[in-house]
Amino acid sequence: MPDPFDPAEFDAPPPSDPGADYRILLDAMRKAGAEGVAQQVAALSRQIEQDARQRAEAGQQTQNALNELLRAATQLQRVSAAIGWEHLKGWLYAAMIGLGLIFAAALAYQWAKEPKIEQRLYGCTARWDAKTQRCKGDWVPLQAQ
Repeated sequence: MPDPFDPAEFDAPPPSDPGADYRILLDAMRKAGAEGVAQQVAALSRQIEQDARQRAEAGQQTQNALNELLRAATQLQRVSAAIGWEHLKGWLYAAMIGLGLIFAAALAYQWAKEPKIEQRLYGCTARWDAKTQRCKGDWVPLQAQ
């Protein structure tokens, strides 16, 4: 394509119509302007397409990051629930151990309260229940005579 502003065109002798030079020059400028605008529009459309692709890629990356975040939140929720159950089991174990200790202490108290017949003789201070073979009162040591 020939250069629209070729200096050789201006070396030619002037035409008979003096306005013709200006019309040729204006047409050349319009043509160059239209081609320039077309090039700018093409460059702008390429830039818009590239921006759209970059936005689509960024949107996809954001979606992937969001999906990973949701997976992590779900896993964190499962772990939190599991930790809650572990705490509950720990409290239940502690309660069971506490109840076992209380039961053991009660048995020890009852064992300590009952007389040791092989060492001393004891007597019942209240009524003796023959059916259950238990003393309804306290055990007291008997005096040896």
